[in-house]
Amino acid sequence: MYKNILVAIDDSETSRSALTEAVHIARTSQAKLHIVHVVDEILLNMHGHAMLDMGGANTAVSNLRQAGQQLLDDALKNAADIDADAILLEALKRRVSETIAEKARELHVDLIVIGRHGQRGLATILLGSVAEQLARLSEASVLLVRKH
Repeated sequence: MYKNILVAIDDSETSRSALTEAVHIARTSQAKLHIVHVVDEILLNMHGHAMLDMGGANTAVSNLRQAGQQLLDDALKNAADIDADAILLEALKRRVSETIAEKARELHVDLIVIGRHGQRGLATILLGSVAEQLARLSEASVLLVRKH
């Protein structure tokens, strides 16, 4: 039986499926649910020189944080009847998967739920998906959820 569950969300259909699954497991297990979203500034850093020239880097990061917080607020509405919290994380000079794995260790999570997009291609071959990286890094069990 799980006692402490973390679900990582973004703004995708598979993420919504993962949230639904995590809420269900938390409800049936009477577990605490931590809903996390990671603001990924790496993409901004890759194109930072252009954004800095336009004076928009700070605005872009702020917008990412606001959108992430709104996503978390909406997710909490789906978990209103269970013990749940929402945590906005930032991937500062590291991978999203590393950020999630570190938070899961800090929270003593025994299950991580994350959507598996099922994308293929060069980027996935070279870097691996966030879900696959997390499954390798995590000390907790990881449930990969596909869209349903």
